[in-house]
Amino acid sequence: MKRTVPAALLAAAVASAAPAQQAPTPYGPPVALEQARQIVARARKAAGERHFNMAFAVVEPSGALVLFEKMDGTQYGSVVVAQEKARTAAMFKRPSKAFSDGVAAGRTAILSLPGVVAIEGGVPIVLEGRIVGALGVSGGTSEQDGEVAAAALAGN
Repeated sequence: MKRTVPAALLAAAVASAAPAQQAPTPYGPPVALEQARQIVARARKAAGERHFNMAFAVVEPSGALVLFEKMDGTQYGSVVVAQEKARTAAMFKRPSKAFSDGVAAGRTAILSLPGVVAIEGGVPIVLEGRIVGALGVSGGTSEQDGEVAAAALAGN
């Protein structure tokens, strides 16, 4: 059965996943390829409207890659960074920005956690109240990456 990701659900997921503490949201079945394509298309559109060259990665809850896309002209380092931001958000049930904020507040021990990328731009994908994966965006400043990720999950 083909499922589409309702924009309102994804927007609520971005807002509710913001606290630094692990989200109590349970994991669900992995994001489907078609859902990942829809999310990346929205991310690509948001990046294009802002004149950013970016890379986009969608992973399932385990952190395994479902879909990756890099816009022409994107820096090569963003290939790995987008994937790692997505893995961080999926495996730790919170946006990668939560770790960035923690480090900025002086909690540098965060940097010793295996698999954590403490840079904004990774956001869990929540569907029907369950984390089904995450989106990672890289190519701009961390704030720009976060902005594009939020726009993609909000359906903009």
